[in-house]
Amino acid sequence: MISRALRLAFTGMALVVPAVVTALPVQSWNGYRWGRVGAIQIALGNNYSENWKPFIATAIGEWNSATDVGYASAAGQAAASACNMVYGTVQVCSGNYGQTGWVGYTNVSTSSGYIVQAMIRLNDYYFTQPRYNTYAWRAETVCQELGNALGLQDSDHNFGNVNTGSCMDYSRDPSGTAGTNGTLANIQPSSSDLTNLNAIYAVPGGRQVAASELGSPNAAIPEPSNWAMLITGFGLVGAAARCRRSGARPA
Repeated sequence: MISRALRLAFTGMALVVPAVVTALPVQSWNGYRWGRVGAIQIALGNNYSENWKPFIATAIGEWNSATDVGYASAAGQAAASACNMVYGTVQVCSGNYGQTGWVGYTNVSTSSGYIVQAMIRLNDYYFTQPRYNTYAWRAETVCQELGNALGLQDSDHNFGNVNTGSCMDYSRDPSGTAGTNGTLANIQPSSSDLTNLNAIYAVPGGRQVAASELGSPNAAIPEPSNWAMLITGFGLVGAAARCRRSGARPA
């Protein structure tokens, strides 16, 4: 099975780690979070194919069980090939991005220490292959990337241990049926994932993006951060980033 690995890449501007939460949960990704005054729902742009729609709809519902943050489906505003970020939104794209080593890739940009825009790529190069074109692999990939775009770190990077029942847990077998990682399916957020996400957003902070500002061309240029799900191991490539790599997506 291919292994997933977390990759940090430095692409240009230096990352500024914000002190936005007094006590960061273990699963906080460097303290990144969206600014909020009240409860927020982040626009999730649809730049993906029909094959991904049921998985994304399910993941939205799962993450929306959090207390103060969630997603709202929105029309896509990006070209799937480039998957450019749009201010105040998370643009989700699918396409054949080639033999990159990642099945899913999340990139966020921050301003004054808070996430202001993000993009998620789902790599169909791997998901057209029988090994990854399964319900469990698609569900885990989408669930984990949406969690990452909210500022939630993966909970475990050991591909060979027993599944915890969390989509944020790396596994050779997200379905829990192959006999390699126990019997739990890693296809949705666990109660611990939601507890940690709630802790990240427990205290209001930062500036909440207004609906009238979505897609604003006058937004300040933010610092880039990326995260990818890897399939072949850890690697350093460039700029602050977290993406999930896979030659498809790891194990």
